[in-house]
Amino acid sequence: MATADRNLTFYTHSLCPYAHRVSLCLAEKAIPHKREHIDLSNKPRWYLDLNRRGLVPAIQLDGEVKTESLELNYFLDDVFEGAARLTPDGRKEEMQTLIDSFDGSFISAGLQFVGGGWGFRRGAPGPRQADRMAVECERIERIIEINGNGGPYLMGAEVTLADLALWPFAERYELAMREFQGVELREMGPSGSLSRWIDAMRSRPSVVGLRPDDNKLLASWRRTMRLDYFDYETADVDNP
Repeated sequence: MATADRNLTFYTHSLCPYAHRVSLCLAEKAIPHKREHIDLSNKPRWYLDLNRRGLVPAIQLDGEVKTESLELNYFLDDVFEGAARLTPDGRKEEMQTLIDSFDGSFISAGLQFVGGGWGFRRGAPGPRQADRMAVECERIERIIEINGNGGPYLMGAEVTLADLALWPFAERYELAMREFQGVELREMGPSGSLSRWIDAMRSRPSVVGLRPDDNKLLASWRRTMRLDYFDYETADVDNP
């Protein structure tokens, strides 16, 4: 169905990595929508009435509310024509399997590397955390080189929902690892495919338009020592 025929509201927090996934999908597909920023530290009553768990991201489409970042992106890519198709022809199941694997292992490895839980620690991680993150980075490179036929994206020459699922966390880990551990994420991929993927993603207009100011974000991270500090105090992408 054409985008002009649908009435979509996107409920988000502009610093949440899960909501970031859906923001990227909406931007890549140029889907018209109304955006509502939710203060997660002080959720409005009307939002809890609309979405009982009060989580982001969520969309309201023609009166029906849907949640969960990955499911929202699958839905949006199927329902809206948009400017691009983000699921490779004949490879939907392969893509979803890839996303599911990263949704657990890469996210968890990165959180442990930078501090454990959603907090940060200063200094080098332990050997176990470092080895686990190195394995994940090497796995990304193998996927790009084999499944993606050399990339630059995870599944080939075009960006897909797999890239959009992984990027919000890679972007945050890259900045946090540099700040708190003195490590460059791109250098953890020995073949260079990870570095090329980061460069390809960083150059996309959707990524550029949604990135907060690094210095402002780092100031908040240093003060709170938490990746998810915005759950506990008012913040947004313009004033992180």
